[in-house]
Amino acid sequence: MRRKSFSIVFMKNTFKIGHLVEDNCQSQHAPKASHPQNKAEQLAARDTYRFRTAVSKMKGHGLVKHYELRSKRAKLVFYGDYSTYKRNVPHIAFTREHFQHYFGTEDLICEFLLDTSIYLFKELHFLEEIQLDIPSHGKMYTVELTRQELDDYMKCDLAEMKDGHHHRFFYIYRDEELDLFTNQFVKVKRLRRKKL
Repeated sequence: MRRKSFSIVFMKNTFKIGHLVEDNCQSQHAPKASHPQNKAEQLAARDTYRFRTAVSKMKGHGLVKHYELRSKRAKLVFYGDYSTYKRNVPHIAFTREHFQHYFGTEDLICEFLLDTSIYLFKELHFLEEIQLDIPSHGKMYTVELTRQELDDYMKCDLAEMKDGHHHRFFYIYRDEELDLFTNQFVKVKRLRRKKL
């Protein structure tokens, strides 16, 4: 269907007609069955939007170096040290103390990995698998986790924790529970230094 559009402007006590523009447009009420691939594309676009929104709202979102979503698998890579972060993102007023609050010690890194895993699976029902990477203190801290593994670990279904009212969900854990998560899911690998 071709549509012609123009603008009417009221200037100096007279109406003037603006430029006439022709463009092709689709009907608003196109049949749904005629575009089956568009439904899949719409769902993928919706999931991508939800993923980006969830990443932008999570704790420590400014420390994300890059992220990707492939089907039902998400990967997030974080900045490992403050100098690299400040060099790549100089316009953010994030101090060394803020950075150390998240990644200052191995325990803080493991807490962050646990919190982020719970948050992503709770917020994004379509996710089935996540990978989180934090290079810090000469080591790479990695969590590769499926939804079922985290649900079994927490003895609940995280997808049911999200409701339409966006209530906050707090998971309060003891040091023993954090140690259990770390031993079970966090892989630590020593990084090799580049020789000049």
